Amino acid sequence: MAILAHEISAVSAGELLAQDLRIPHYQRPYSWRPGTALQLLEDIRDAHAEDPSAPYVLGAVILHTHDGEFDIVDGQQRLLTLLMIKQSLAGADQSSGQQSTPIVQARRVLIRALDGISDQERNAIAEYIDTHCQLVRIVTDDADEAFRVFDSQNYRGRPLAPHDLLKAHHLREMDSDSEALKAAAVETWENAGSERLDELFSTYLYRIAKWSKGESAPGFSAHDIDLFKGVSQRTKLTPRARYHLAAQSVMPLLEAWRPNDSTDEHLNKHSRFQLNAPVLAGRSFFEMTDFMLQELQRLRDQPSPFTRHPQTPPETHATWLKRSRYRKTTELYLASLLYYTNCFGDEHLAAAENALFAWAFQLRVRLLRVQHASINNLASGNADQRSAFVLMRNADDGRIVQRLTPDLGRARDDHESALRAALEAMGA
Repeated sequence: MAILAHEISAVSAGELLAQDLRIPHYQRPYSWRPGTALQLLEDIRDAHAEDPSAPYVLGAVILHTHDGEFDIVDGQQRLLTLLMIKQSLAGADQSSGQQSTPIVQARRVLIRALDGISDQERNAIAEYIDTHCQLVRIVTDDADEAFRVFDSQNYRGRPLAPHDLLKAHHLREMDSDSEALKAAAVETWENAGSERLDELFSTYLYRIAKWSKGESAPGFSAHDIDLFKGVSQRTKLTPRARYHLAAQSVMPLLEAWRPNDSTDEHLNKHSRFQLNAPVLAGRSFFEMTDFMLQELQRLRDQPSPFTRHPQTPPETHATWLKRSRYRKTTELYLASLLYYTNCFGDEHLAAAENALFAWAFQLRVRLLRVQHASINNLASGNADQRSAFVLMRNADDGRIVQRLTPDLGRARDDHESALRAALEAMGA
């Protein structure tokens, strides 16, 4: 990281909060729990009561300086909480109607905690924060390196997930876009929720990217985000990158070709957001993410091939995901189905669903306990069978999945007998 040698210093909280600080678009919203905010206040009060003349260090804050401004790279949650504590001590009106956001909840807890203390004590704590609560201020002028600190643990907070790092990267790629477009991208992203985004990238897109190349997918981490950084127009383009840039730049025109045909629109989005090709960095990444979330939800809401048989009540894949016994195999099946529709659309989909279901759920029939290692070996082709993902990556026709030959084996005579019968009826 290009840390400026003259910009590493211990500063008081009052001095730091008086600076012209900015919260950039890539930062996640305030997310501290009320108890975490209250703990910071109690820590400060305890330190003040023990020795009001001794400094109390609150950790480091990393700032990125550019164009005369300071973006908060690390320490946003802490600084916002300190600001709310100061406002609560001053008796400032912080009412926010009936809202119940994390920041409103934290304010209410802080105000209640300070209720009943004298004005003299309020002023003393406020002065202690301004003059004796210290932070290590680190200033960098290198944005690329600054984002790497996202992988570190925040004070009393949680580390930013890999998808948070991707959000930061692609927002930087939107420098030339309007503030309205950036704000819209952030709003759509945040509305999706961290849990759904983590599931999309960790359970599906990351695994598809690795398994389709015959590689193991042990777990999505910050070290894997290069898989989704896409093609940037800000750097020197290779011939391969130029090809993908040109091809994907044309796809929005195809989407507008038949605006009233929802089938064409769906296919065009799959064509534009091919999982075998890098996405365009910036706005296209956010559009791709939104589409993949919708597509995954569409597939989850479909009835399971197992429950299409007359002897069983209809249930969706979403229902199967809630059952710990079938969760891993259902995730494998949905990943293969998401990849199928991305490669081939909905052509021959019913037959493909049966073939991919039998291929994925053979593990549940064959093994008493299904672990990620078994899933990973089958999906990457490291088992004694073909990988459905590798097979689809190299094919032009979705009927290729009919060549999969599941091995049902037999773990125990009474083990998953109903599921075994259903897979055999599907031709497994």
